[in-house]
Amino acid sequence: MKRLNLIIGKKQIVIASLTVLLGAAVAVNFAVGSGKKRVTTKGDAQVNASQSVSAGTNYGDTSFVSDNLSNGEAYFVKARYDKQQSRDEAAQVLAGMYQGGDMTKDELAVVEKNAKTLTDRMNSESKIETMLKAQGFADALCYLSDSGANIIVKTNGLDAAGAAKIKNALLSEVEVASDNITIVEVK
Repeated sequence: MKRLNLIIGKKQIVIASLTVLLGAAVAVNFAVGSGKKRVTTKGDAQVNASQSVSAGTNYGDTSFVSDNLSNGEAYFVKARYDKQQSRDEAAQVLAGMYQGGDMTKDELAVVEKNAKTLTDRMNSESKIETMLKAQGFADALCYLSDSGANIIVKTNGLDAAGAAKIKNALLSEVEVASDNITIVEVK
């Protein structure tokens, strides 16, 4: 009889990480919703206070509530959604490759390295975005790549001091050459 191995290996850690990543992506997709209209349930906390539930409605009936987003806010919502979708697709490809079963140890090592790189990059992007928001920017997105970084901030005027804050926040988390940093302002 075969004996069960209760030691947790690299495979299990990578699979668990990708599962958590996928779960987080589903939660973000659910939270962000889609488009300019959002379906909410009457009696739900998301229904505007100005709406009243009439006596003839039932709990669970749905109504459309418009999101009053400015162009800048709508940009960040869509960009975050697109970013999460591309990350989810990359994670699914890596998970599919990892579970293929017919890979050599070297190929598995490459997949594990790519999964770790993706996870590390996502964590760094999140930390940078959080730091920029804490420094007073209304919203921020960070895209890291092997060759550089793109930072998108929502602000009503980016001056040299603001650009320096962005650069410092970025460089406190990752190493990027100054000429490979792009900062874009969205109003």
